Amino acid sequence: MNKIYLLLPFLIFSQFNSYSQQNQVVQSNKNELIVEALEDGKIEDGKYKCNLFDWQIEIPSDFTITSQERIKQLEDKGYAAMQENATEGKNIRRKNNNLIGFEKDTYNTFGAKYESLEGTQKLSLQEHKKFIIKLLEETYTGKGIKFDIANSDLILGKHNFYKILVHIYHPKTDQLILTQELYTAYINNHLFTANINYRNEDLGYILSYNFVKSFQQTID
Repeated sequence: MNKIYLLLPFLIFSQFNSYSQQNQVVQSNKNELIVEALEDGKIEDGKYKCNLFDWQIEIPSDFTITSQERIKQLEDKGYAAMQENATEGKNIRRKNNNLIGFEKDTYNTFGAKYESLEGTQKLSLQEHKKFIIKLLEETYTGKGIKFDIANSDLILGKHNFYKILVHIYHPKTDQLILTQELYTAYINNHLFTANINYRNEDLGYILSYNFVKSFQQTID
């Protein structure tokens, strides 16, 4: 049973990760190519403040920033599961456009990602939702995981989001063992995604409320 437990956070979390830097290649006067680090935001006063668009989110007390090493481990397992079981799994692009990630422990986590859509065929938000639902259903079914999925549309601040809610159950007792919430929106020709995993209902409420509240405020 431990193997199933460990797999659960990886499948969605592999797409929506933690605070990192992007690299930009620029050309100097000497015709040399230089790789520059571009920070996606900063952490100060207990908040992550994004510099790519107008968004900031509080880091709840007693939560820690998710390390890049841990993110790499989560990504490897998540992508392997999707490629093995989902018909479109091999077509998923793997990019490191990560904003912020924090966690209380392995099963109570938050992560956000901001991916450019430049040069890609843009789906409507509803089409994207259908694609992700199918991807998750095929992946979990292929792994023999008992689950249910619900979805809804909502407005956070000035942005249209869709939300996917996943419940994962113990295969023998039908006990709820993990809840996953996935929020997605198109913002400034980018795909913004946030993922919340929780086993503790109180922590789940804190993470969900904290995220929703983050789009009701603007950066000072």
